Amino acid sequence: MEFKVGLTVRGAFSLSLPNLIFPSVKSEILSLLFFLSVHLSLAQGSISSELYKAKYAPSDADSSYILRYKRANDVRLIYGGVGTSLAFGSVREGNQLNTQLFNNVNDLIGVGLTYKFIDFDISYSLPKSAFLEEDRQNLKQFRLAMSYSTRQWSVRGFYQESQGMLSADAAGTFTSQPDIELKKTGAQLTYIFNQKKYSYRAANYQTEHQQKMAGSFLLRIEPYYRNLKAPTGLVPEDKDLETTYGNQVGLQTVQAPGALLMPGYGINIPVIHNFFYISPILLAGPGVAYNNYVAEKGKFNEFNYEWSILAYLNFGYNGNKIYANVRTAYEIYYVDLSPSYITTTDLRINLTIGYRFNNLENFIPESLF
Repeated sequence: MEFKVGLTVRGAFSLSLPNLIFPSVKSEILSLLFFLSVHLSLAQGSISSELYKAKYAPSDADSSYILRYKRANDVRLIYGGVGTSLAFGSVREGNQLNTQLFNNVNDLIGVGLTYKFIDFDISYSLPKSAFLEEDRQNLKQFRLAMSYSTRQWSVRGFYQESQGMLSADAAGTFTSQPDIELKKTGAQLTYIFNQKKYSYRAANYQTEHQQKMAGSFLLRIEPYYRNLKAPTGLVPEDKDLETTYGNQVGLQTVQAPGALLMPGYGINIPVIHNFFYISPILLAGPGVAYNNYVAEKGKFNEFNYEWSILAYLNFGYNGNKIYANVRTAYEIYYVDLSPSYITTTDLRINLTIGYRFNNLENFIPESLF
């Protein structure tokens, strides 16, 4: 599978992905886990009865398009890989940045729980693992997310921490020390325009079932706070020149509150008797941040623009008791510091297997109260 992307910023910055190929994943493990979950769920009953017996029509949506599961809660296991490119450049050089090299790579394992109004996921990186089969397995990550969704809105708070990162340009002319730390916390507020027919919950949380194909325009507002630390610098000393990086020469820390505004579109496509689904989502938009950074010449504060492109591709099986989902996410992020810039490119591939259950209080004997 190949993607070709060409982007130009200010006419001096060019981002090119001429030959980005999804790395080979452990296909035998993914296939075994995925089809095992499907087999177990299908074995619970006939296809005709399995499709409808454990669902009900929601009062706030078109039931010919969306159904809810009677088993409203679920617990899930998550396994996958993440590859991150971190680059520090300058528009004064005007060279091409190729992000096909993921210079920070590791596996992720995690768990998640949906219970009534609580929905959270937690994951962390596995040391010395090679899900994405790259050489640089130095990345340490921790991710925590909690979400709450209504028919029109989805609110997701998150915290992400990456340690031991390195910065490298696409040409391989320099590589930093693997001691960069990046932390980000924020909230994603997503508005769904066609909420009566398109289920954002079915696409992302598997708590609903999309009966017929439907799509919707989306609008996301994402306030955040980002903290980047590079104790030994982002660039080797012999290349860290004021003529290239201006006030950002010797850059060590960047702290920035900011916000993104990202319009987009999502679509749910049920396939194979509505048991399987494909759900792509694309969001892209600009943002602004108030950057506070420390460099060789001291401390600086200034407003700068940013932009982000985020694409999801979800494919999975939505059973009444067991579900499985393979989620691929690709994100490009650009931070302007004038004249320098920081870019990150993330590729994440996760397999999620979940089990639905009823409210626990239904199983507690009334005599205990």
